Amino acid sequence: MLTVTEEQKEKARERLRRWREKLPADKKEKIRQENCDRARKAYHENQEVKERQQRNFKKNYDSNPEFRKDIVRRASLGRYKMSPKEYDKQLAEQGGHCALCSSVDGDAGRRLHVDHDHNCCNVGSTGRTCGKCNRGLLCGPCNRRLATVEDLLTMGSIIPRAGTWLENAKFYLMKYGGWEI
Repeated sequence: MLTVTEEQKEKARERLRRWREKLPADKKEKIRQENCDRARKAYHENQEVKERQQRNFKKNYDSNPEFRKDIVRRASLGRYKMSPKEYDKQLAEQGGHCALCSSVDGDAGRRLHVDHDHNCCNVGSTGRTCGKCNRGLLCGPCNRRLATVEDLLTMGSIIPRAGTWLENAKFYLMKYGGWEI
């Protein structure tokens, strides 16, 4: 078996990086897609490749907290068809906190919840939203409270007082949900 040194690997990576930089954008995307398709095919058709990739994934997941955190974040945001970059952008637009209060955490120190319109898509069957109904990022208490009072606010059953959480919720629904209250 041929042994390749780290120095040889690094030189090969550098050559590849320089080659990729010279490619036009449309060609880069085409090559990226071909590589993805080839890797997907190898994974599904070759049991040895599949097992090796699964071992590597498990090893990284178990030993690297940053890798694990990234995987969990991507999977949970994937339910809302939202990328980590889109989440971070939304969070920045909200000033780094819940859209309805000043909390910066979701539940138990986790990230803020992605709020979405439950009337838009049938999340129960797929476990995913369409992504178009995402409204904002909420802390756990505000997310649960909003679910309870949303219908009451839209039907006019309750009238919020100025400067209260309910008034914030009303303006939030008007801004992010397209509601006319």
